[in-house]
Formats: sequence, C-alpha cells, structure tokens
Amino acid sequence: MGRGRWHAERRADPWYRMAKDEGYPSRAAYKLIHVQKKYDLIHRGDTVVDLGAAPGGMSMVAARLVGSDGRVVSVDTEPLTFSMSNVVYLELDLFSSSVVDLILEALGGRKCDVLISDASPKFSGVKEIDMANQIRLTRRAVEIGDSVLMDGGSALLKAFECEEVKCVETALKRGFRFYRRVIPPPTLRRHSSELYLLCVGKRVSEVSLMVEENG
Repeated sequence: MGRGRWHAERRADPWYRMAKDEGYPSRAAYKLIHVQKKYDLIHRGDTVVDLGAAPGGMSMVAARLVGSDGRVVSVDTEPLTFSMSNVVYLELDLFSSSVVDLILEALGGRKCDVLISDASPKFSGVKEIDMANQIRLTRRAVEIGDSVLMDGGSALLKAFECEEVKCVETALKRGFRFYRRVIPPPTLRRHSSELYLLCVGKRVSEVSLMVEENG
C-alpha cells in the first residue's frame, strides 16, 4: 500500500479522528483500552514497559491505569508527544545492545509487571519485506521480555498474520500460563493483518530460546 493511500485511510479512520478529539497521541490508545476492558491487563501501581511507544497512545493509557504509584517506561527512537510524571522516556533503538540495561535502570532495578510492544517497522509497501521486519520486531520484544519482565508478568505483543508468527505463538503458549490472539478494534483497513499476542503469567525465563527452537 502506498503512503498516500495509507495517510488517506488513516484520516478516514474513525478511531484516528476520535484520538485527535479526545487528546490521545495516537489511535493505538484504543487498542490498549480494548484489551484492558476485556482482560484487565494493567493494574494500579504496576510498572509497564512500552516498546515502540511513540507517539505515545498506549503509554498514556498505561500511565493513567497505573496511577501515581506506578511507572511506565516508554522506549522508541522517536519522542513522545506528551509528558506525565509517571512516564520515563528512553530514546533507544530496540536492537541496541544497551536497551535491556537501560530499561532495568529506569525501572529502578526491578522487573516490570507488564510488557507492551506496539513496535512497527518502516513500511516498504512490499508485503513480504514488511511481514519479515514485523516478525523480527516481535521476536526482539520477546527477547527483551526475557530480561525485563518479572516471573508471573504479562505481555501484549504486536504481530502480523503470517506463517512465521506461529513459531512465536507456540513458544508463548509454553512460556505463559494464558495465551490468546487479540484483534484490535475495527477500522476501515479491512486488508490489515495486524494482531496482538496476549500473554499472561510468565512461567519460563527464556521464552525467546523456545521461539528459536520452533523457528
């Protein structure tokens, strides 16, 4: 899909317009709200890591849910378009060798209760390339989660429907107590293959190793 068409569809998307009207940095806010209403993912006082956070739709929702006793660590190469006292922004590439250490430092030395990854690649318009880049980001989020997500913690990971995602799903089903695919709220982008992998109750330390075994 060309960028002109993508921008036109975004402007026509009611969720995009609603985010503008309600002051959210992006329509991604409603995806997390949708998950929260159904699965009660984030609780007051939690610590949340948001990978690929910019411009900050999910981070803002998470910050409101955890309240003043909680903390959100938002990671991206692009800045957030809002600020809140319980949100820490880290300007980092997810593939940086220092990303885990800097996230743990921002968390005050403890691991997080919830890991969110809404990270997306820069789209080329070539489906096979975009799918491969997205699954690479999903796998990287699982790797980071091995180090920063506490035992018993939960994760919400963006992915695309493709053959490769099944390898990730197999590992997540073994590595977490509960696993489910979540489709985001309906949009005008009927051709979208976007989905989210919801994982609750981490019980395996090295989930990423199981991804590699299945991949």
